[in-house]
Amino acid sequence: MALKSHINFILIILYMIITYHIIALKYEKSRFFSDFNNKLKISLVGLHVFIVITNILLYFFLISDDFNPIYYIFEGIGILIFAAGVFIIFWSMYYLKKEVFVPENELIVNGPFSFVRHPMYFGGIIGAFGLAIFAGSFLGILYTIALTVVLSRIADYEEEDLKVRIGQEYIEYSKNVPKLFPYVCF
Repeated sequence: MALKSHINFILIILYMIITYHIIALKYEKSRFFSDFNNKLKISLVGLHVFIVITNILLYFFLISDDFNPIYYIFEGIGILIFAAGVFIIFWSMYYLKKEVFVPENELIVNGPFSFVRHPMYFGGIIGAFGLAIFAGSFLGILYTIALTVVLSRIADYEEEDLKVRIGQEYIEYSKNVPKLFPYVCF
């Protein structure tokens, strides 16, 4: 059973790395996402949502094998952390929807974007960590660490695109607001 869990873990990590890097291609290969027509933007956003949902489902599958909460308090803390992550993601989406479908390259600095430059990634990392704590899953913790590394790399691609599209205003913003975690500059 342990070998099966390790193989599942490796396959799910590989899927995460590959699919999130497909998202990164949007930034790596096309520096002008804002110039795309709305149908293409909707298709790319839909692909992004599909990739995120499939990764979440595979993550649930990963931690379900390991599900053995240590104490009820960890369950409560884990659910609260997970809920905070989901809240951050939806709060970020509320502010981000304006940028995706508005042709002007306006920098979003309000709401969650005033705390971190990539709040949706931060919310995803926090949510994954919360579920790992809830399930008492060591593999979930390892997944969360791998997710952090992958999303940090993808954030770098996005930031290159934002520097081109927005310019000096984004460079100044990035000097004052942490990339992924509040109060941590890396």
